[in-house]
Amino acid sequence: MVSITLTCVGVAVVFALTFLYSRALPKPLPGIPYNRESARRILGDVPGIKNHMAQKEGGTFITYILETMKTLDAPLIQVFIRPFSRPLLILGDFPEAHDMLVKRKEFDRSHTLGDLVLGLAPDHHIHLPTGTAWKAQRRLVQDLMTPSFLHNVAGPSIHQHVTTMVEMWVAKSEMADGRPWAAGDDINHMALDAVTAFAFGEGFKHNATRPALDAVLHAGPAFIENVKRTSQNEPVIFPVGQVDDALQATLDLTETVGRVQGNPVPSLTWAYVTRTPKVKRAIRIKEDYIMEELRAGVARQEKTKSGQNLESAVEQMIFRETLLAEKDGRSPNPFSRAVIDETFGFVFAGHETTSTTIYWAVKYLADNPDAQAKLRDALRTSHTAAVSENRNPTIQEITNTSTAYLDATMEEALRCAGTAPVVDRVATVDTELLGHRVPKGTVVTCLVTGPSMMTPGFEIKNSRRSLSSKAAIEDGRHRSWDAADISAFKPDRWLVAGAKGVEFDPSAGPQLAFGLGTRGCYGKRLVYLEMRIFLTLVMLNFELLACPPELSSYSSSLITTNEPKQCFVRLRKTRQ
Repeated sequence: MVSITLTCVGVAVVFALTFLYSRALPKPLPGIPYNRESARRILGDVPGIKNHMAQKEGGTFITYILETMKTLDAPLIQVFIRPFSRPLLILGDFPEAHDMLVKRKEFDRSHTLGDLVLGLAPDHHIHLPTGTAWKAQRRLVQDLMTPSFLHNVAGPSIHQHVTTMVEMWVAKSEMADGRPWAAGDDINHMALDAVTAFAFGEGFKHNATRPALDAVLHAGPAFIENVKRTSQNEPVIFPVGQVDDALQATLDLTETVGRVQGNPVPSLTWAYVTRTPKVKRAIRIKEDYIMEELRAGVARQEKTKSGQNLESAVEQMIFRETLLAEKDGRSPNPFSRAVIDETFGFVFAGHETTSTTIYWAVKYLADNPDAQAKLRDALRTSHTAAVSENRNPTIQEITNTSTAYLDATMEEALRCAGTAPVVDRVATVDTELLGHRVPKGTVVTCLVTGPSMMTPGFEIKNSRRSLSSKAAIEDGRHRSWDAADISAFKPDRWLVAGAKGVEFDPSAGPQLAFGLGTRGCYGKRLVYLEMRIFLTLVMLNFELLACPPELSSYSSSLITTNEPKQCFVRLRKTRQ
């Protein structure tokens, strides 16, 4: 009897395991190409991704996807990332991506990006589906990207911090005397200072660049003598300043997001990492300094009793919350979880996306001296008064001056960098994409630097496209890049002949750097402003010289954003 019972139990266990194994195996969607070997593994494409990253220099999830798409020779493929889950669809076609992001209501923001900040900003609007609740929360930050707020409040603060970094680079370039140095932290800290000043005002007491500048200025004669004894291609390692606890906590939390990136179960990962001592402490410090600034903002507004002369994003949000509460017939709550998380959201995103894009811009300009020279000449022409007076342009001069080649350079850096390498959407109903059935709940990832953006696009029959996508192509509303130089850094591709001479055309060709449509990147105007100020001041003060090949790799790491593994600069001053 016992043996029969054990046999039955054994058979039941085998059936259960077989059932679970079958359920865990990938379930490909019909007709959409995929890696056959991956479909026979519970972990799907994960082993292939790991092998690719281990064997290929600079290999990332994105380079794996690009290779797979090329091998399968298809603009829409599926990969298998999580057991018991739907396949992830990858779209490598700009016209269809544009149509999905802008025209088609059956796609909405997916959870993918929100999962990355779930443990740090659980009540940020990024987690909400498009609808009434999302619109209501977005009203908190609706004033922050207006031209008047950016130019009058954010602009002066950003200009001040970029100027401090330029001052540090002047000192470093004199000490380095033609030698390169790692510029990643310089740019990263400047971007952090700029976005926290935007968030909390110029009076924000924490600063990352000033201690670094002080450390460089206090480097003694012995340090300079040691530098002189090194070769011209050996990177100089400068003394660094101490980053205070508040800003270090922000940097640590940004790094933590990188640990969650690519994890198959982000919620479980966050449950673990937020309990580790380092992250727990960083979250507490982050909460404390945001609350301190919110209290100070409320106190200032209680004194003024008006929305005039607002000096920071936090003050603007507090004022907006007061107006919304009055309209809704409720008491304002400037210390709500939503206000705290929206505040951290633009500090985190503004810092990370801007610094990464500037890393790439610096590399592209150093390695493309003709484009760099054109940019510098254009800026000198635009800022003749500042050049003739041997000074930096003021923030008013920068924001009130239009320079077509500067706009083109920024757009080309964004196109090539792939700072945020994908844009995700989820199907909210059963639908179709390029003639294939896409069930409700399926996530579609659009490649920002994929085919038709940075490599020649696929030939796709119009009959496979959606009606709106087909109409846009037939009407000539979708332009394409020249396949001969689509992979090159070429700002001129964004310039056209206009009534007033050469003009910048933002619709010259495919671009997905900030996504598109209602759920496109909210903070893109802030990124453009920071890039405009940075490139203007750096180009008018320095020539970016090419670094040695061993310091000029274009390999990247997909951490929070798609960061270059190397960002070195070698500078020659152009202004005395």
